[in-house]
Amino acid sequence: MTLTDPLQETLAHLRDSSDLRVWSVIVTLMGDLTVMGAPDADASGVSGQALGKVMAALGIRPEATRVALHRLRKDGWIESTRHGRRSVYHLTQDGLAQTKAVADRIYGPARAAPAQWHLLALPPHAEDDGSFDSLIAEGFSELMPGVFLGTSAPRTTPEALHFSDPKAELPSWVIAKLAPPKLQIDSDQLRKTIKHLPLGALHSLSALDRAALRLVLLHEWRRIALRLPDLPVEAICPDLQVRALVHEALKALGPLPVDQLSP
Repeated sequence: MTLTDPLQETLAHLRDSSDLRVWSVIVTLMGDLTVMGAPDADASGVSGQALGKVMAALGIRPEATRVALHRLRKDGWIESTRHGRRSVYHLTQDGLAQTKAVADRIYGPARAAPAQWHLLALPPHAEDDGSFDSLIAEGFSELMPGVFLGTSAPRTTPEALHFSDPKAELPSWVIAKLAPPKLQIDSDQLRKTIKHLPLGALHSLSALDRAALRLVLLHEWRRIALRLPDLPVEAICPDLQVRALVHEALKALGPLPVDQLSP
């Protein structure tokens, strides 16, 4: 197996589930630098040259990268500064806030199954009085119109019909609602991809291959993690249990070595 095999094989395995939208890949990269840091003095930013090299390693054309950067600047996600002849890209304050808001869903541990589940049925007028938004903010997920599932008793729903069940198991139809088949398929594909990697040998890859491989794995995991409901569904659905394996692969690859990709 050559040193470039892990990256190319991973791209091939994940191509069916992820179309690598360029702007989203850049957000993943910038977020990773911000949350996990990098072994350089400017850990929250990345030079245009380093970014271009990583994108090219993923098969993304320079024109597509330029269009994506323009879109992200226009949407207020990133900003750039000049350092001599170099452009360095950073997350804006708003981009930074949005990144930190979801960081634990991506980098944090899986949640354990609750001691009991709480099911609420709201009256027909509840959507107008803000009850829906309040329950979502408390971590409940809507199973069907007006019916919510959570892991703790709600704070303020006086007119709701409230049931609690100490059984940790949920019916299969509820799991299918919380974890649709496509989400389970994508998780399983990522699991198979990582298990195929020689994790103990990833440190010997070039800096560019390590950066690109970390980015493509993290980007696919981010797509999955942000589609998970705000419930400990991973604990009750084995097909979703890929988080620990992702974290193991990211640890083996180390932080993004962007300092080694620019002169």
